[in-house]
Amino acid sequence: MTTEEKVISGKYMTTRTINVEIKKALDENEKNLNIEVTKPFDSVAVGLCCDADITLAGSPGDFAGALNDGAKISIKGNTGRYVGNNMTSGEIIVEGSADDGVGFGTYDGTIMIRGNAGKGVGQLNKGGTIIIDGNIGDLSGLYMLSGNIIVTGNAGNDTGDWMIGGSIYVGGKFETGTNAVIKELTLDDKLKLKKLFDAYSIKSDIENFKKIENKEIRPFYG
Repeated sequence: MTTEEKVISGKYMTTRTINVEIKKALDENEKNLNIEVTKPFDSVAVGLCCDADITLAGSPGDFAGALNDGAKISIKGNTGRYVGNNMTSGEIIVEGSADDGVGFGTYDGTIMIRGNAGKGVGQLNKGGTIIIDGNIGDLSGLYMLSGNIIVTGNAGNDTGDWMIGGSIYVGGKFETGTNAVIKELTLDDKLKLKKLFDAYSIKSDIENFKKIENKEIRPFYG
């Protein structure tokens, strides 16, 4: 395995050719890639099944890192909609803000957004951990089944709407949706948040957080 960083410039490429170059580099056992994102490419670095470190230097479009399975993807800018869509494992860190649908349908792994995010964060989350160090829009955690959503700022309306499982932690203001209830944090909750805050250098007071869980496990059947 090489340890030197391999740089792929997207200046004269399409999304398809960038993804072909990434696959070629991974097949050659390059594990440290820096992709220069020169315009908002959609679906860049998708479907990666490896333990490589991938840096997207710039601001990609929609579906960056979708279907990720094991890679660590660092995005050095803002990103479009549905970053980490249906990720099964690995880690995605966005140094800027993100648009709607962060971590939609995520199975596992961690997505960290260091800025704000749009609507629908963690909808249909099945086990992933999604951290937003900022504010988010409405309908976060809609139909989520498992996992964690952590928001250090404000959340919008209908947070946890029709959630069936998992936990949502919000440090600011929010309004809950159908089948969502507010609870105080337990000691285990606080220890979990502290571990994540230490890992991602988050400066937020855990004592300000509220926890949102599902009210009924079978909300659609009464």
